[in-house]
Amino acid sequence: MTQVLSARSRREALRARSLLLSRPALALSGMILTYIVVLSAGLAYKWKMWGHGFDHVVLEQAIWNTLQGRPFQMSRYNFTDSIMGMDWQPGMAFAVPFYALWPSAYMLDLLQSSLLALGAVPVYLIARDHFGGSRRAGLAWAATYLLYPSLQFVNMTPPWQPRTLAVPCLLWAFRCYEQRRLWPFLALLAVAITTRTDVSLVVTAFGVLALVQRRAWRWWAPTLALGLGWFALSTAVLTPAFYHPGYHPDTLGQVSFDPNQEQQAEAWPGTSPQVGYYAHLGKDPLDIVKNILTHPVETVRLMFTPAKLWYLFLMFGTLLFLPLLAPEILILCAPIFLLNLLSTRVYQYTITEQYQALIVPGIVLAAIVGAARLWRWIGRRRAGRWLPIPTALLLAQVALVAALHVPLKNPVVSAFRNHESLARVRVMERMAALIPPEASVAATSFLGPRLMPRQYLYYLPDGLMHPEMERADYVFVDARAAVLRERPDVLERLRSDPRWELIAAEDDLLLYRQRR
Repeated sequence: MTQVLSARSRREALRARSLLLSRPALALSGMILTYIVVLSAGLAYKWKMWGHGFDHVVLEQAIWNTLQGRPFQMSRYNFTDSIMGMDWQPGMAFAVPFYALWPSAYMLDLLQSSLLALGAVPVYLIARDHFGGSRRAGLAWAATYLLYPSLQFVNMTPPWQPRTLAVPCLLWAFRCYEQRRLWPFLALLAVAITTRTDVSLVVTAFGVLALVQRRAWRWWAPTLALGLGWFALSTAVLTPAFYHPGYHPDTLGQVSFDPNQEQQAEAWPGTSPQVGYYAHLGKDPLDIVKNILTHPVETVRLMFTPAKLWYLFLMFGTLLFLPLLAPEILILCAPIFLLNLLSTRVYQYTITEQYQALIVPGIVLAAIVGAARLWRWIGRRRAGRWLPIPTALLLAQVALVAALHVPLKNPVVSAFRNHESLARVRVMERMAALIPPEASVAATSFLGPRLMPRQYLYYLPDGLMHPEMERADYVFVDARAAVLRERPDVLERLRSDPRWELIAAEDDLLLYRQRR
């Protein structure tokens, strides 16, 4: 009986393998669809259980206000009322028609998951070609990409991050680069660069790669011009143009290479928010480069702390260190790695945050090229020629990457396991229902997203870069919010100021209305 079952199992396995090989498009579509459903469900549940942070407000508010005839308006900061004053990102308009069809956070969740999932298509094609036309290798690498922990962590950072449009564009651009299709290559880079200013550094890296690989000038010259020109224009001209006329940025941050020093909040946003994150290194890009070059030892100490070395270990280790075998392809993610390692903001050097989005294309491409290079070397050593890669080896690769989600605590599983209690969520919903939809509100981070859509939604605690809460008609506070431990004055002001009337209080949730 055991032998009969074993033979039947082998036949079924062979049949499944035959189906997979004869229907690669179907298999790839199935993987993409599964990814979209699972990741969208995780994001939707996270939103339903009040698990989205205030970044959600900034992005959804800018999209919603655009549909109301107020292009890209948002209310989080006191130095600008446009998301373009945070970063020049016209590519955000891509989400507007989708949101118009379904004005909901769920649409933004679906859009984000879909864009990242569709990156599996160019990954499949690139891997297939590098492994001698092997469809099995293409499918295995598409699965590896979709299972890459950093991709899923980026995906679970709500809501629609504009960089997620850049990810498939950059992957397709590499495909066109390898096929020597110049105009589609440049067009894809041009689309990608509209999503965030830091994409311009990745575009510049494509130009450097073309130089390293000795491509003709038409490959590197326009690419370098586009990347460097966009970065300079965005940081020096376009983004500051959206600052309030009366705002005078402080660019005199104190130069410090101390990795333990927190971001110099008093120097942010400076002349550009993207440059302001590095006020500890200088007042502008040229000053930052000068200080880095004149302080090489201090720069190394800043970049390679134990926490940052662990971050690098995880970024490469979760791809089995294969990217290290294609160092020239790693040029594509080197600028973003550099930004993250130079930062003193812990969010930038952890694999669980959105700041790894632009690293994902380059590091996955380097892993594919590196793995093909390794297998080619093995083939020459063993048989003096290219050998078909065994299915078992490809499955082992996928299984290893998938298994890493257990110690790294997969973000989808975490969203379903770690959330507010249902009882407290009901209290939040009852209190939120007391706030009129046209009222302006100030709220702590995780309460804000569920108060959308509305034109004015302010961040608590107020202060250095955020509008004062007195602008709001209502204040909705979670007294358990970690940030209030550093700012106990917020609750003290609400309790002592007669202008604020407490209209609801339960389970450490407080709702105040301003007497007008």
